[in-house]
Amino acid sequence: MIRFERVTKGPVRDLSFDIKRGGTAKILFDSEDRRNLLFGLLAGLQRPETGRILYFGEDLFARDANERLVLFQRVGVVPAHGGLISNLKAWENLLLPAWYHRGLTAEEAERPVAEIFERLEPGEDGLKLRMGELPGQLSLYERRVVALTRAMLMEPDILIYDFTFAGLDRDAAQRMMKLTGEFHGRKDGRVSLYLCPDDAVSARLAADITVTLTQ
Repeated sequence: MIRFERVTKGPVRDLSFDIKRGGTAKILFDSEDRRNLLFGLLAGLQRPETGRILYFGEDLFARDANERLVLFQRVGVVPAHGGLISNLKAWENLLLPAWYHRGLTAEEAERPVAEIFERLEPGEDGLKLRMGELPGQLSLYERRVVALTRAMLMEPDILIYDFTFAGLDRDAAQRMMKLTGEFHGRKDGRVSLYLCPDDAVSARLAADITVTLTQ
C-alpha cells in the first residue's frame, strides 16, 4: 500500500520500506529536518532525487498533480499541529471534509464524533464544549483531537499520523494511541503509518515495521 524504493532526498538517503495491505509501521526520527522532509515526500509535496514512492501500487510521481489529488482521497493525515483552517471553528474544521467528500451531515457525524471524544476524555464534556472555538483558542492536544477525528470520519484506506502523541502527557498519549489501534482494525486492509520521535512513548507503540531515521 505504501512502498519506498531506494528513495533519496537531502538527508534521507536510500530509504526503502514496504507497508503491505493491513500493515502498521512507525518511523522514528531524531531530527526535525528529516521528519519534515519525509512528511513532504509522503504527502507528494517533495519529489525524490532518486528512487520511487508508490501508493496502492502506483508510482506517485508518474502521475500529474490532479491525479495525485484523486489518489490522496484514499489517504488521511493527522498533522502534528492540527492543520486546521484558522478562521473556521473547530466543529467546522472537523466536519467540512467529511461533508464535502462523503456527504456526511452534522447529524450523521454527531454519534461517531461523540464516541471518539468519550474514548479520549471518558466522562468529560470538555472536548465537546470547545468545538465552538477557533483553532487559535485550542490547546495543542485539542487541535490534534480535531485533526484525528476529522481524519477518522473520512474512513481512509491509509492514515498517516505525524507526531500525533509527541508532547502530550502520558495518559492522553496512551488513550490516543489505543484509539488509533482500534480504528486501524475497523476496516479490512487499512494501513496505519506513524511518524514518531525516538522516545519512550513511541517505544510503546506496536507496529509491524519499524524504520529508524537517525544520525
